[in-house]
Amino acid sequence: MYQTLFYIPPEIFGIPIFGFGLANLLLAIIVLVAVVWRFVVIKKWDEEIGNYFAIFIVIGAVLMIAPKMMESDLGIPIRGYGVCLLVAILSALFMVLQLAKQKHISSDLIFSLCLWAVLGGIFGARIFYITEYWQDMLSYENGQLQLGATLYNILNIANGGLVVYGSIFGGILGSLFFMIRNKMPILVTFDLMAPAMMLGISIGRIGCLLNGCCYGGVTDVAWGIVFPEGSPAHFHQIEHGQTFYCGLKFAEQSIGNTLFLAIKEVQPQSDAERSGLKANMLLRRIVGVIDGKSLAWEVGTQRIIPHTSNKFACSCECCKRQESGTWRDTFEWIAYLQKMSPKEKIRFDIYSDRQKQETQPYFVTPTPSTVLPVHPTQIYSSISAAILCVILLILGRFHLFRCRNGLVFAVFLILYAITRFILETIRTDEDSFLGTGMTVSQNVSIFVFMMGFVLSAYLLLTNPKPEQQQSL
Repeated sequence: MYQTLFYIPPEIFGIPIFGFGLANLLLAIIVLVAVVWRFVVIKKWDEEIGNYFAIFIVIGAVLMIAPKMMESDLGIPIRGYGVCLLVAILSALFMVLQLAKQKHISSDLIFSLCLWAVLGGIFGARIFYITEYWQDMLSYENGQLQLGATLYNILNIANGGLVVYGSIFGGILGSLFFMIRNKMPILVTFDLMAPAMMLGISIGRIGCLLNGCCYGGVTDVAWGIVFPEGSPAHFHQIEHGQTFYCGLKFAEQSIGNTLFLAIKEVQPQSDAERSGLKANMLLRRIVGVIDGKSLAWEVGTQRIIPHTSNKFACSCECCKRQESGTWRDTFEWIAYLQKMSPKEKIRFDIYSDRQKQETQPYFVTPTPSTVLPVHPTQIYSSISAAILCVILLILGRFHLFRCRNGLVFAVFLILYAITRFILETIRTDEDSFLGTGMTVSQNVSIFVFMMGFVLSAYLLLTNPKPEQQQSL
């Protein structure tokens, strides 16, 4: 896990880089030179020039809001996830350009197509993520929803938060719109894009590894990896009572329709045990001292919401509604207290009576937490995507696939759906979706597999077309 690679300073020689600064000036010069060069070469204003201006507007807007992304005086953080995403896009573009030459499709069309595919892919990937993790997007202060901070969370993709299936669907829709508008051969072009998408996913998954997301379950295999304290995998282990945190393991405990965060187990001979904390106690508040001031975090509760009637009531994640904060927020608050006040004890307030609001305090000295090794599912995904890329490239050379346009793309849908479904059984970062016992991605995988199966069956049952050389 290596989230931040380096920082871009906010200014050089006293001149700001972002906002109305050097970066936007350099971007404007580059776009102006590109537009002039294009106009001189073709002697007319075409859609490609319009795309240059679209790029200028999008990147320029990002550069304008970049100062809000600064971390104190360090500057703009360059995340490993974002760098891998950029490399993935450029690598996929290069592959499509090389494959398009074999079909005599112009590079200009491919550049424009990829712009639509990338924008559609990022938009779709973010929409999928926001839909799946919408509670993580919400930002509260003193119980009030902060619209500005929430909007920033929604737009901030540099720290991760893109769903691969969303990028596939978004990229397909964006590409389809462009291909129909420019009368490109749809199935032929999707055949070219299929292995490139796999290459992009393979590189992008390395970004997931650097970011610490998309992690696997706890394992004892020799190649298991250990993420640092405070990582998403670590908090997942704490949240599910797999490792001790401040000498405590935690678990949900239900009383009626209300879920509390309870102590599951107390580590023997720990400060938590010496303080008097015991299993089955319900957490109400966590207090720490920062800069001489006592600051409290209300742990909050969750309420069980049945599906459509009590007959189908359950306690799966889809049936819970967070009323104040989340368990993950609680653990991050403890981590924050440990970082800001390492010499201070943390006060745990416990419900002294499950029907009343009074609490009893316990003081615990923070101690390091053990992070358990997990399956490197990001590496599994990267390797499997690279293998699928090679398979699709090889299949594209066979006569059967050359005379049936779209068959490579159909195989891509089938194989990726199968591998993703299998990998989801190892990952633990997603919960069951709508009580199906499967994650969102597994449910989508079934749908994608069916799409690929129907498309391949249709293509194989139709009369093969003679190989044609496209010229666009």
